[in-house]
Amino acid sequence: MTATADFGSSAFTLFARITAFTLLAIGAVLALMFAFAAALVVGLMILGAAVAMRFSRRRAEPGVLDARRTPSGWVVEGHAARKV
Repeated sequence: MTATADFGSSAFTLFARITAFTLLAIGAVLALMFAFAAALVVGLMILGAAVAMRFSRRRAEPGVLDARRTPSGWVVEGHAARKV
């Protein structure tokens, strides 16, 4: 039996592997880009909520207690009791 080399088959296999790896790499890059974009959107939403809470007026309900720190310790009082 004579030894013959089948170059077409190995070239096709090499091409298929390179193509599959390239598609896998492109898919991974796209997935990371979308994950980064989603994390950026969520971070901006949290930042917006924090800024809105920082500058909004507090509307305490009558049943809510207010605590503040004084030089002599913590003071807890009702909403109507504080006159500052």
